[in-house]
Amino acid sequence: MSRSRRAGVLVAALLFTTACGPRSVTPSAPVDLPAKPADFVEVFTWSQGVPEGAKPLSATFSGPHFSYQFGALATRPTMDETSGGLEGGPAKAAPGHEFLVLYRLQGDDTFAPPPEAPLTVEVVVGAARKRLPKPMQRGTGLIVSVPLGGDATLEVTDDKPYQYSIRNSNGPAPTSAPSAASRTSASSSKVRWQNGDYQAQAAYQGVRTSGPLAVTAALGERAELANELPGVGPAAAKQTWLRLPDAKINTNDADLKLDLARSFTLTLPTGTKLNARPNTSGLLFSVPEPFTGATLTISPEFPASSTAKWSTRPQSKEIPLATS
Repeated sequence: MSRSRRAGVLVAALLFTTACGPRSVTPSAPVDLPAKPADFVEVFTWSQGVPEGAKPLSATFSGPHFSYQFGALATRPTMDETSGGLEGGPAKAAPGHEFLVLYRLQGDDTFAPPPEAPLTVEVVVGAARKRLPKPMQRGTGLIVSVPLGGDATLEVTDDKPYQYSIRNSNGPAPTSAPSAASRTSASSSKVRWQNGDYQAQAAYQGVRTSGPLAVTAALGERAELANELPGVGPAAAKQTWLRLPDAKINTNDADLKLDLARSFTLTLPTGTKLNARPNTSGLLFSVPEPFTGATLTISPEFPASSTAKWSTRPQSKEIPLATS
């Protein structure tokens, strides 16, 4: 092969190698994390100690039948496995929002006697109220999406509602009826009743068990009558809200629950029957304005999804509600 031809082959090989060989890679831009909804609430497992960037706490939030000792608090725009694993991977807060993360560390040794029925535990952000998706056990964390700089309240209903400010890390403080500044009053009327307690004996038939069942219920002592309620929002046109926040119903079997909303019916003087709103704290009815009174009927019912049925139904009780 001639010298000129060999040179041509070398040049061609060099060009081929340059074209097909390794190239420098331009670093990619940061991955845009998916955003969680503005009302995001989640409980996750956290077996480690105080995570990096979190503020250590020694705050106890308790009532007669519950007690939480919180060990850390963090405010974060994003979440990852180093600060609280989220199902589906790392995520960022919704636009204009951030995450408050409250850690109940594994070393929490507080104790409170367990109640006969599970307590209602909710998170309140502004006018929105959401029930915790699962219990906040030792070694777990609570993530709440809040507006930038905003707060969230952890509320546990025991003998009364107890509230804990997550951002300010303080509590417990029993709540009281909403003040005039926090709601719009429907009227100056007060709702009253007599003998709001209920007891009955019944029998049930389940898939695997059956037998007698004692049922108890109580209306409490408070009633709220307002055009707008915290955690509920404004009522519809020509309607007002009637809420009995302390109403409850239980059985003497911890495994057999009754549905509060399905167990109470309100009958207006016109004969119209109203069902309670489901998934609320206490009993909530939308009633005509002005509200002048009604009859509340207690007729215990299992949840619609329950396999238990009444073989001997508990007796009903009617409680007149009056305004004054």
